[in-house]
Amino acid sequence: MACFSRVRRNREMDDEINMVPIMNMFMVLIPFLLMSASFFHIKAINTSVPVLAEGSQEDHAEKQISVTVVVKLRIDGINTSSLSNDLSKKELADLEGDFSFDAGNEKAYAAFSEHLMKVKKRYPKSDTLIIIPAEDIIYDTIIQTMDVARKTDEDTLFPNVVLSASLG
Repeated sequence: MACFSRVRRNREMDDEINMVPIMNMFMVLIPFLLMSASFFHIKAINTSVPVLAEGSQEDHAEKQISVTVVVKLRIDGINTSSLSNDLSKKELADLEGDFSFDAGNEKAYAAFSEHLMKVKKRYPKSDTLIIIPAEDIIYDTIIQTMDVARKTDEDTLFPNVVLSASLG
């Protein structure tokens, strides 16, 4: 009996797994996977979504008027309007603008930028702009509008740009 137990122990010790074929497979597989991998450089555009918020409770003496500019992008131009709880309809109507792409995109964007600078000078606390693109607007037009709305060469205009869908 002692002789059978020695044979069983020797067999258990002699049975080793040969790892060479698995290591060879990984030596070939890893460089192949690295060469076939594609690396993307993904860029993010900082934007936010509209949210409902309650107004803050501040003293009227310290409170400055804030305006939210709404930009409707159409295939033929840009239409702007404004929203504010503190202004009358007539004052909000004075802040409206319409900029046509007929004379060229650069001229329309320059006039749009001037309009935004006037709104920002008049209401410096304003920092939110909502862009509502039409369905046929291309991506590049949206990005150009966001860039113009965020800053000019020397000033920051509306750093909080929100993309929204058209309602109705």
